Amino acid sequence: MSGFNALSKPLKPRSEVAVHTIHPTLEQKPRAKYNVPDWFNHNYAISFDAERSRNVSHQVRQDGRRLINETYNESWWNKHDNDVRISDRLDEVDKWRKTLEYTIQDVDREVQAIQAAKEQCERYLEHMRSPLGKLLTNRKKQKQKLKAYENFH
Repeated sequence: MSGFNALSKPLKPRSEVAVHTIHPTLEQKPRAKYNVPDWFNHNYAISFDAERSRNVSHQVRQDGRRLINETYNESWWNKHDNDVRISDRLDEVDKWRKTLEYTIQDVDREVQAIQAAKEQCERYLEHMRSPLGKLLTNRKKQKQKLKAYENFH
């Protein structure tokens, strides 16, 4: 009887009771679980699997370390390259800022020089107006005299 039917029937008490003692009597010689070649092959397989597992573990650790080192080196050099580029760019921007400041100062000096020259020219023109006015008046009178003289002769 096996399966569900075997479980559904009540258990019958055993008439034989096994007595276990702490020190069994050696009526029979204990039998070896493995023969010597089987024992050697089994231990060799366990040792080989353990060694292979250690080698795989070691290789995984080494690959991890190598990957960590490569990642660290690559990120360090990328950061270094970016720092150098940023530093160069800042130096270039600072150079152009100074160039523009000097150019602005030069333009301001030129504007001041032109302003001073303009004011000086305006003063000269102002001083020349009265002699020019007199000159134009005298010329006009002279032309009138010349015209009158020509008309008279």
